[in-house]
Amino acid sequence: MLIGLVFTVLLATPVAIQQRADARNLASLRQADQERVIKVAAQIIHQEFDAVLSDLRYLSQHNALRTCLEKTDAEHRRRLGLEYLGLARQKRVYDQIRLIGLHGREEVRVDHAEGEPRIRAARELRDKRERYYFQEAQWLSPGEIYVSPFDLNVEDGAVELPVKPTIRFAMPVADNQGLIRGIVVLNYQGRRLIDKLKLLTGQAGEIWLLNAEGYWLIGPERRHEWGFMRPRQPGTQAGDLFPAFWRQAAAEDSGLHRGEDTWIRFERIRPLLGTDSANNVADFAQPVAADRYYWTLAVALSPSAALLANGGDPPRKLWAIYGLLTLFAFAAAGGLAYTLNRNRALGQVMEKVVDSLPLLVSYVDAEQRYRFNNMAYRRLFGLSPRDIYGKTMRQLLGEAAYQDVRPYIEQALAGREVTFERQLDYSGAGMHDVTVSYLPDFSANGEVHGFYVLVNDVSQIKQSERRERQRMLELAHASRLASMGEMATEIAHEINQPLAAIAMYSAASLRSLHGEGDRGQLENWLEAINAQAKRASEIVRRVRRFVRKAELQRGPVDLNRVAGEVAGLLRHEARSQDVEIILRLADDLPLAQGDAVLLEQVVFNLARNAMDAVLPRPHARRITISTSFDPERVQVEVGDTGPGVDPALGDHIFDSFVTGKQEGVGMGLAISRSIIEAHAGTLRYQANADGGATFVFSLARETTE
Repeated sequence: MLIGLVFTVLLATPVAIQQRADARNLASLRQADQERVIKVAAQIIHQEFDAVLSDLRYLSQHNALRTCLEKTDAEHRRRLGLEYLGLARQKRVYDQIRLIGLHGREEVRVDHAEGEPRIRAARELRDKRERYYFQEAQWLSPGEIYVSPFDLNVEDGAVELPVKPTIRFAMPVADNQGLIRGIVVLNYQGRRLIDKLKLLTGQAGEIWLLNAEGYWLIGPERRHEWGFMRPRQPGTQAGDLFPAFWRQAAAEDSGLHRGEDTWIRFERIRPLLGTDSANNVADFAQPVAADRYYWTLAVALSPSAALLANGGDPPRKLWAIYGLLTLFAFAAAGGLAYTLNRNRALGQVMEKVVDSLPLLVSYVDAEQRYRFNNMAYRRLFGLSPRDIYGKTMRQLLGEAAYQDVRPYIEQALAGREVTFERQLDYSGAGMHDVTVSYLPDFSANGEVHGFYVLVNDVSQIKQSERRERQRMLELAHASRLASMGEMATEIAHEINQPLAAIAMYSAASLRSLHGEGDRGQLENWLEAINAQAKRASEIVRRVRRFVRKAELQRGPVDLNRVAGEVAGLLRHEARSQDVEIILRLADDLPLAQGDAVLLEQVVFNLARNAMDAVLPRPHARRITISTSFDPERVQVEVGDTGPGVDPALGDHIFDSFVTGKQEGVGMGLAISRSIIEAHAGTLRYQANADGGATFVFSLARETTE
């Protein structure tokens, strides 16, 4: 008994040390997750605001608006309404697009009716002179933008139901003589921003968003939100539920609040001080009081997770192992006491240990019948060892699972050790991810009597891997959407070119049909219209394919085609920046195994980074995309003539939030490496001898079995 106690104390020491180390590591991981979520959420907010401000500037300079301000008749208001309708259908982010006259009455309004934008008739237009956003905007000068607080839409003096979280962007517009004639107002659908931010809720904790007064815009529960829009209730301000946190958040721009059972990482976000370069150009209209418009963005770690990170709840598996080892120690000590029956005592100890193992351990004879199994089988199949004894593997596992493992059983009975990992549908036990080993049992003369079976249920690990893969896919999709948002102007211009050509050729065709042109050219013009329409369609197809959201779909991928698609996406932006894109594609390039959209995103990220690297150079701006292969792998290289990677960063350039760009977030290369590693490939970089850097990734060739 005393020996058992000594063993127990000795075993507890490494377990406690391991538990504390695990707690510290978990705390570090949780803090890193919170910082990542804050960074991504801030980027989403800035991108949304930058896009709306860009649309408002565009609308304030639109020719149809200028004409409508000069000629205030019904026909010109109808034409302006059609322009607003086109923008609403394209963007799908505005609940209302309006022109309000100086007297406060709506002159043109497009809004959503049952999910579809429509132009409101004159009788449906309303007087908005008493609304706060009109009163604020009417005192602005041309070139100034008013942005309302984030609140709920109000119609006829009451909050509209179902509630519509809304931000209003308003800007005075002037005629050709510089006189203010009205106000353009965009009602941004705030639900879009809220839904995007809530997607970030995960292991890092819950996402919160509070306005400057501390009211919840996104709160712990829905009943806490939008408290300033309804009679005062407890819990509608952060100071009600978390007074210490709110005192700290009100005094600091960013920080980490450690409560008794809650960790809250927070940062003050000023969305009007966006990342769009247009926001810093004096010639562009600018929001007023941009530095005083802020929200508090927070990530709150759930109480149970915070407790675990603080070491308050030891990992159960670690203490379970300790319990098993302690049991083993006491059993062994007891066995030592019975020296006269030592073999029997040790046998009992080993039986207890084997029964306590989480692994399924059994022995199967040459006829595939179970002759021994531990208690783990009872936990999985609900049968005692006596019930299982003598059953065949087909009877216990079920037909579906047995057919999956039958080839491995035959190999084990032939004398070969077998280890494999499969997802098996056990009869009566359901679907499980397992790692299985079959170890042959040889007699003295080399015959196989049977084999030992070791089965480890790794379902939880596989589920975690699947969740991690889903997170990677969501981050990759968000990155693709962000890239398209940054390129929206270039893509729109690229689409406008074939559309303008179509308009020109169709106009020429109409003139020829009315006898004002050469009818002999009509066929050529129609062919030109067809070609330009296909060109516009190809641009749209390429963008839609790039930003689509889908599950990981592995298959054969032509990396030459991927390189060509990326060059097509970047062609217009590269041409406008005087950047040369060179394709050096290998002939007869073998196919690679992977997901085409994700691999295209990797090449796109590397090419965009290369473009950012070469822009500061006054000349010789060049990007080279090359493909090559060897007997086992296919390789893609993206090189540039920029300054190269800072040696101080080294391989840390692939870590999250590490970047060499002044305005970079540091997620592109991290996502790219995650994607390549998920494809069992490698991503690295090398310095070019003549300057610049080349990023290289390689993948296994598609098998042709």
